[in-house]
Parts: sequence; structure tokens; C-alpha cells
Amino acid sequence: MTTIELAATVVAGTALVLAPIDPQPIRDLNTPPAEPQPEPATPESAVVANYDNHGSFWGYDTLTATEAAIASAGGATIDEWHVTDRNGHQLRIVRIQDPAFLDTISVIPA
Repeated sequence: MTTIELAATVVAGTALVLAPIDPQPIRDLNTPPAEPQPEPATPESAVVANYDNHGSFWGYDTLTATEAAIASAGGATIDEWHVTDRNGHQLRIVRIQDPAFLDTISVIPA
């Protein structure tokens, strides 16, 4: 590479580095980005995690099936709580007490 070619490469590289930058995409680094709002759970999209009263995972279910199980619990005692998880998501905890077998505890996204 000759001196003229080297000088031309340096000038072109410097021009690229010093080219003006559009300020629109740059945001103030002290401003936190907007947090996306979670979409409300629908019976088709909500996934319910089921556990027993010892904390053993039983599996997943749909919101529709879980609501049907809660409605068909008969005379069983049903306890319900609303809590917020570490990420700020609302959860509904439903416990169906079964004196003859293990309780069913469902974690439902609200």
C-alpha cells in the first residue's frame, strides 16, 4: 500500500467516524425505558400451575379447566389469595381442601 492509498484510507475512516449521528435514537441514559404492561390472561392463553399441599408439582392446566374444577369442588373448603410475585405480576392462589386425599393448589395468573 502506498502512502497516498494509506492517507486516503485514513481520511475515509476518519470521515466515517466523525460523521454526524442522528440524535433521535439516543435517549437519556438516566431515563428508564417504559415497561411493557402485561396482557390480561384470557381463558385460552392463561396457563395454571397445579400443586399438592406438599408442594409437589402436578402439572399445567387451562384457566377454563381450573375454573370448572373449582366450581365442581362440591362441599370442599376453598381458600383463595391474591398475591404479587417478585416481577410484579398479580397471581391468584386457590386451594381446594380435600380431607380424603391431597389438597389441590392452583396458581392462576390474574
